Amino acid sequence: MPSLVRKTLTATLLTAGGFACYWTYLTINQERLLFDARRRPPRDLPDGIVAYSHEVPGGQFRGYCYHTDHAGVSDLLFYLPGRGEDVLETLRFVKWLPSGMGFATFDYRGLGHSDGMPSEAAAVADASQFLLHIRRAFPGVRVHVVGRSLGTGVAIQLADLQDFESLQLITPYDSLLEIVRKRFPLVPLRQLMRHHFDSISHCKKVVQSTKVLLAETDAVVPHECSERLMAAWPGPVALQTIAGADHFTIIEQPETWHALCEFALQVPRSAQDRPRQTPPPPPADHTESGVALPLSAAR
Repeated sequence: MPSLVRKTLTATLLTAGGFACYWTYLTINQERLLFDARRRPPRDLPDGIVAYSHEVPGGQFRGYCYHTDHAGVSDLLFYLPGRGEDVLETLRFVKWLPSGMGFATFDYRGLGHSDGMPSEAAAVADASQFLLHIRRAFPGVRVHVVGRSLGTGVAIQLADLQDFESLQLITPYDSLLEIVRKRFPLVPLRQLMRHHFDSISHCKKVVQSTKVLLAETDAVVPHECSERLMAAWPGPVALQTIAGADHFTIIEQPETWHALCEFALQVPRSAQDRPRQTPPPPPADHTESGVALPLSAAR
């Protein structure tokens, strides 16, 4: 075999082998990579935060709820976090909530202080189960679902499972598959990815009043991805751009929190009177709690 042919064949095989190894790595580790799964050391909960948990394969799912006065909560923001977000840090900003506004959020499985393996289906199921708990803990409360970045895909699917008063999406995307494809152009993602978060398909059944918040600059979710989602929306969508914010800092802006609360509170009270799904009782093998305790003790 001529030397040039042999070298070309060797280079081709090495390149193909490299691609195969890279694709295998992405396939095996995609849950950890997509969700930016990272555990965090045990720490005490901030003041005023109540812990929630329910059992999942591998341990416990963790949620957190804030309210200034249990009896006085009339509206509650149910927050579905972004990729790798430290929600205990995000809870620092509840100081900007008005009186009577509660707040709840959680760690996806395998992230923060939640156990288990993250996945698209698990994120939607856990959010739905936690929301049912909130309905029981706060009877009559008006729930406003807020999704941020990765969490927007979860929030849109949650709208098909439960009724709530309004939906707000912070830096949403049309499809996570399309976002990832731009970063990995040489990977057959449609065949390898198990979690597409195809929001543009799931949004067809959304009936809740909806608002989208965009960052002024966003290198993670380009504005055109959010605009494609809004163009496919079945109803009107309010839009607001947060000046001076980017994809990561938008949640740190007082203007963001003011916009979320303002939109939630302007939903007519009559919306509360529409039929709402009755929360089913938890399954026989299910346990959940809603008591305030340090995470170090909860683990």
